[in-house]
Amino acid sequence: SDVCSSDLKSVFQDVRGSVDYVHMEGDLKKKTVEDLERYVKKDERLPQVLANLQKSGAKTFLLTNSGWDYSNKVMAYLLDFPEAPYAGKSWQSYFDFTFVDARKPSFFAEGTVLRQVNKETGQLSIGTHMGKLEESAVYSGGNSEVLSKLIGAKGRDVLYVGDHIFGDVLKSKKLRGWRTFLIVPELNDEFQVWTSKQELFTRLQRYDQELSELYRNMDSSDMARPNVEAIKGNIQETIHSMEMSYGTTGSLFRSGSRQTFFAAQVTRYADIYAASVLNMLYYPTFYMFRAPAMLLPHESTVSHEKQADIEAFSARPHNSQGAAATNGSNKVASGQEPGHTHDMDDDDFDQEEQEETTSEQSN
Repeated sequence: SDVCSSDLKSVFQDVRGSVDYVHMEGDLKKKTVEDLERYVKKDERLPQVLANLQKSGAKTFLLTNSGWDYSNKVMAYLLDFPEAPYAGKSWQSYFDFTFVDARKPSFFAEGTVLRQVNKETGQLSIGTHMGKLEESAVYSGGNSEVLSKLIGAKGRDVLYVGDHIFGDVLKSKKLRGWRTFLIVPELNDEFQVWTSKQELFTRLQRYDQELSELYRNMDSSDMARPNVEAIKGNIQETIHSMEMSYGTTGSLFRSGSRQTFFAAQVTRYADIYAASVLNMLYYPTFYMFRAPAMLLPHESTVSHEKQADIEAFSARPHNSQGAAATNGSNKVASGQEPGHTHDMDDDDFDQEEQEETTSEQSN
């Protein structure tokens, strides 16, 4: 039977309300800490990743919306390995600062009252914390301004790792200009399907090409419309096959040849993204990540490879022996090549972005 949009909206609201209740008011965290081995996956590489970051001179911090009791038990379990860099010491040794009850995304704006946590009892100090902030202490609430002062860095000097596109990545990027690293666990499955079902995407590209061929040599004076129903049917069938390859709910990143809204947010607000923070173990801490060039629709209509081959063959200067002249400095002097190049960085637009999106209403 047909399902209208209002029915789907009602299902979403019911599921969202139930999940929010269990997460905020229910026994989700209580049941989790009762059987951490069952619910929390640990990896001995994690403490090494954190230790390497500290050795590089970076200050590390834990920023979570969870309370101290839950955070303490989970982190102690995650980082407890006999061969870990700080084996036998508190898990806080891997972090210079610890913030719980952060209330993200509010933390990146006005935040909440900053209070110190009694690590023995879990009780919060009365009133706003006004004294010196200590590295071994645990703080509840606060805001990103306080955190920036503690770590001595702000804006693009901060790399923030989170797994929530809105509460972690979007807000920290738009309101504070932080570098962002989004964790997307589903990425492993997405990679597997994308690799094994590549022929479906190739088929979809072929149908798109066939569709464009039907309109070749036609202009605004033509009145006879080509029959595109067969190709449209093939496209819809291929897109459905692609979606089902990812499971009942489809791909997190793609709907046929188009990106999902989630994918658009990832490419817009996440500087880097991966299935796990453990991927950082295999890169030097000073590594410069560069994304492949993304073509705009009008740019994708031009084949630069063929054009470059033609130009290189017809316009290449030769010397008397027939060898190609390749002196780069001569090309710069003659104006054939620029003296310098500049890769546009998102941070060049920091001020404009700040002026445009500092309000919650911007979403």
